[in-house]
Amino acid sequence: MTINFLINVLKLIKEKQCNNNLFSALSLTSIVYNNFGEFLSNNQSYSANNPLLKYQIIILNDENKTKDVEEKKSLFKREVAELVSRNFKLDGEKVKKYFDTLKEILKSLKYTIVDVEITTRTRALIGVSTSLGKLIFDSGISFDPYMNLPYIPASEIKGIVRSYIEDKLGEQEAKEIFGDEEREGNVNFTDAYPTRSENFLFVPDVITPHYNKKKSEADAEPTPVIHLTIAPKVWFRFLIYYKREDVGKPICDTLPLVIMKGLGARSSVGYSLFELAKMEVVR
Repeated sequence: MTINFLINVLKLIKEKQCNNNLFSALSLTSIVYNNFGEFLSNNQSYSANNPLLKYQIIILNDENKTKDVEEKKSLFKREVAELVSRNFKLDGEKVKKYFDTLKEILKSLKYTIVDVEITTRTRALIGVSTSLGKLIFDSGISFDPYMNLPYIPASEIKGIVRSYIEDKLGEQEAKEIFGDEEREGNVNFTDAYPTRSENFLFVPDVITPHYNKKKSEADAEPTPVIHLTIAPKVWFRFLIYYKREDVGKPICDTLPLVIMKGLGARSSVGYSLFELAKMEVVR
């Protein structure tokens, strides 16, 4: 039963139908991953029409037959990550319509809007503790099932901008702009969604954990962790909006600087670095 289920899910990904809902496709695939013993012990014959043969997954490759279960699970993860990277396509037009509609609504409410576009300079890790793919890859990506897209949460963008303004202009100025437990802030941010990509939206990546509880490097047997990342050269768009004009200048002055420092995990070792591609103020 499980192997038939895996075949159907991988057909969806292979046939580029994971765009129907990538969150669902990976959640279903995780069921197979977490019942791997049943998959490996299944004696079903493999015909030329079986999609597993095309993917060269795990036990179909003579080279991999002698590998243990954990090694085969690692091969499975890598294959799924590569399938998603190759076949998931970004619907930028859907995102454009969303933001254009939102802009018109905010303009009708007399907000000043800052329309921002940023670009990944490196592979990006956004929301590593969230759910997309985590049951398979041990590391997640912030993902909106409704939009069927990864995203950068508004709270993350707002948080780094606030932190920078607090350092440069003081805590009182930051409270005046962003508010605190007792009062509402004077500026709002939307989530950032990808609008286009130079090549792929996702790319597989490997992290090798540190050598915990080992006397020396020679004693270690590190296990590489395969996971999905946002690819370089992906453009994200988000809006900042406010009614008090005096909050606009510190926000616009700060944004290019904080974006360069990184959004997301592991920016100190070269991940999650962005650059400002566009910033347009609309009144």
